[in-house]
Amino acid sequence: MGLIKKGQIKAKGTIVIEKKAGRPFLPVPKPLAEPVKLSQPKVETKVLLEEDIAKVKSEAQKIIDQALDEAEKVREDAYNDGYAEGEHEAAEKTTEALAIINQAVLEKKKILNDAEPEILRLAIKVAEQIIRSEVSLHRDVCLNIVAEAITRVSDREQVIVRVNREDSEFLKRYKDRLAGILDGVRSFSILEDQTIEPGGCVIETSLGFIDSKISTKLKSIEEAFARTNKEIEQERVHLQAVDSDKLPEQGLEPLAETELAEEPLLDNDEFADDLKEDF
Repeated sequence: MGLIKKGQIKAKGTIVIEKKAGRPFLPVPKPLAEPVKLSQPKVETKVLLEEDIAKVKSEAQKIIDQALDEAEKVREDAYNDGYAEGEHEAAEKTTEALAIINQAVLEKKKILNDAEPEILRLAIKVAEQIIRSEVSLHRDVCLNIVAEAITRVSDREQVIVRVNREDSEFLKRYKDRLAGILDGVRSFSILEDQTIEPGGCVIETSLGFIDSKISTKLKSIEEAFARTNKEIEQERVHLQAVDSDKLPEQGLEPLAETELAEEPLLDNDEFADDLKEDF
């Protein structure tokens, strides 16, 4: 093949190659002025594919949404059916529980009513023991009892305080102080009396006497408790009658207890504290 030499390129774009002996001359084709633009089938195919995918996704989402809606409806129907059934079952169990509670309250009332007199007697006995122990350990208890009794005296002519021999000597130390409670009293004396238990006293005047013996106070408190319990029972019966008129027709008996009966009838510690305050 011949070599291209300088000056062999013409203006019209034809390249002249020096002809060598024994070889044919082949002209070089002219270059195109502009590059040929190829068609873009791949781009168009890509666009169509994306549109198809979007359409498929949309259809799939519609199917999913429809399935979810149907599932939610099934769930709600099942919930409503189960709720109605559960509500009915809960109502039955509530009625049964109320019947059991009502029976338990009735049994409690019966036990308390049967034991009430004995409970009251034991409570008074315990209180008496506590008070007597306080009196023996603390002499000022007796002094306070006598002083309280003297404040109820209205006569100023003659006042006699009768006490147990165990308290006599102690109280005589405070004779002037006790007499000073009665302004203007003419005669004031402290005498021994074995019929009076320790801690208590009986005050005599020309107008009568004041009984402040321990046993008398305990009896008075016992009677007060009995009256209170009777009033509570009457109120309970009244409330029971009122409640029975308002009770729904569920085959239940009216509750036999009120809030008044929820507390213990007697609490030994509180009862004893109340007694000491009274003294």
